[in-house]
Amino acid sequence: MTIQQTTAIPEVKDTIVMLRRLSADEKVRQEAYYREKRLHDEASVLGSARREGIAIGLEQGRAEGEAKGRAEGASALKEKLMQKWRAAGMTEQQIQDLLEE
Repeated sequence: MTIQQTTAIPEVKDTIVMLRRLSADEKVRQEAYYREKRLHDEASVLGSARREGIAIGLEQGRAEGEAKGRAEGASALKEKLMQKWRAAGMTEQQIQDLLEE
């Protein structure tokens, strides 16, 4: 038994009849095929663009992170050197002179 035979809902029966008629029409089937193909192609393009965007964002994030890490590392190194020089008895002016070289 088919759904059309077992259902008592007239709208469902009418829909089944309409779908059968449409599927029998070659032009309608072709239009449906091309519509589905277009939707699939659009989804593929959007997916590809999204993946590319994510890759670019990750690359930019890494570059920014590396730059920030270098700056923080340089700052920490400078502070450590200044502490050692102060402990060695150097004046602030001598330290500044060394840093400017």
